[in-house]
Amino acid sequence: MAARRTDTSASREPAQAAPRSWARPASRGDRRLEALLAAAETLLAEKPFAEISVGEVAAKAGISRPTFYFYFDTKHSLLAALLERVMQDKLEIALRGFGTTEADPTPQRTFETNYAEILTLWREHAPVVLAASDAMASDAELRAVYTGLLDLFITPATAWIEQERATGRAPAGTPAATLATTLVWMSERNLYAALVGMEPRIPDDQRVAALAEVWIRSVFGSGPPAPAA
Repeated sequence: MAARRTDTSASREPAQAAPRSWARPASRGDRRLEALLAAAETLLAEKPFAEISVGEVAAKAGISRPTFYFYFDTKHSLLAALLERVMQDKLEIALRGFGTTEADPTPQRTFETNYAEILTLWREHAPVVLAASDAMASDAELRAVYTGLLDLFITPATAWIEQERATGRAPAGTPAATLATTLVWMSERNLYAALVGMEPRIPDDQRVAALAEVWIRSVFGSGPPAPAA
C-alpha cells in the first residue's frame, strides 16, 4: 500500500492522532472522521461506489482533500473503514450465539434472534455492505480486509464447535475450522442475497430460521442436544 500522505492542512486545523490502519476499526468520537464516514455512506445510497470521488466525499464532509488523505489513502480504504464499523457491530451480535449449549438450552432460537438482528443491521447499512462486497472483486486490499473481517467470525465459531465436541454434545465430523468457515461464508452470501433481493425471494423470518437450523444441524448432527438435567 502506498505511503500515507502528510496532512498539509495541519497549519489550519487542530493536530490529529496517528492515522488509523485498516487492521483496526475506526475509532468513534473523531468528528472529522465521523463526518467522512457519514458522507461516504450517504453518497453510497445515492450512486455506485465507482462514481464517487475523493473530492466529492471530502466536500460533503466539509473538510479539505489533504485532510481526507490524513485519514485514508484511497476511497477504498474509506469503504473498508465503513465496512469494519458495520462488521464490528455484527460481530457483537454474532458472538452471543457462540456460547455453550449447556448454558443456552435453546441455541437455535438464539441463532434465529441473532440473525434477525444482523439482517436488520445489514439492511440499515446496505449501501456499504453491497459496495464492499462488489468492490472487493477488483481491489485486492479491500478483499483482504473483507475476508479478514469474516475471520473474526470464523475463529470464535471454530472454538465453539470444538468446545461442543469436547463436551460430547456435538459429534465429531468435518474439521471444526472447515465447518465454521463454510457456515460463515454460507451465512454471508445468504444475507447478501437478501439485501439485493435475489430470486427466489425468501421472507426474512424464513431465511433466518433456515440459517439457524443449518448451523445447529451441521454442528449437532440433527438438532440441539437436550438441556442438562
